[in-house]
Amino acid sequence: MRKEELLQNRTSPFLRHIQSMKLQEGEDTFASKKAHIKTGTTTVGLTCKDAVILGTDKRASMMYFVASKTSEKLHKIQDHLWMTIAGSVADAQNLIDILRAETTLYQLEKEKPIKVKSAAQILSNILYSKKQFPFEVGLILGGITEEEGPVIFDVGAYGSLLPEKYCAIGSGQNFSYGVLEAKYKENLTVEEGKNIIKTAISASIIRDMASGNGIDIVIIKKEGTPERIFFPI
Repeated sequence: MRKEELLQNRTSPFLRHIQSMKLQEGEDTFASKKAHIKTGTTTVGLTCKDAVILGTDKRASMMYFVASKTSEKLHKIQDHLWMTIAGSVADAQNLIDILRAETTLYQLEKEKPIKVKSAAQILSNILYSKKQFPFEVGLILGGITEEEGPVIFDVGAYGSLLPEKYCAIGSGQNFSYGVLEAKYKENLTVEEGKNIIKTAISASIIRDMASGNGIDIVIIKKEGTPERIFFPI
């Protein structure tokens, strides 16, 4: 027994040192991952009688640091199809490039605009195929076609597709949802929808530190080119 105690005392400092190093390494890794995934934004979308309206703020943040005040979170996939992004900028930009290419190839082959639901399914398949190492994104895909009318999808990082009348994604979504729930109704006019989007994002900018620096809005109509509007704050 005495021999075992002596052996334990002789080896324990080394073991304690190794355990301490592993613990520290684990804490550092966790801290770095936590810092990496800590992002913030506000993106909102809704459907009107004859249009889809999407809106975002302009701030890109890295935890408590404002990395950009002119970030582009509203992207054209096709003339009738747009997408908002939240989360990792690199992941989102990669997905935008892939979806643009896939939808363009479809339209060249079929010689007609791709349905919003079809584009959403392509995006869902891409995200689901990478679910073991998922894209760190939250997306709203919205558009309008003759067959479908105005449509928006809440697209999750694992490929989930939720068709919605209105939705919000990002760190400021809770504040935006309060406005959307209170003000949304069926058959909104474009002007009413635009004001709701502006109010919803403004509510998030006031209360969410990671959102700010203006409001970017696009109005996608059945006829004509999409209308892009920026409201400085």
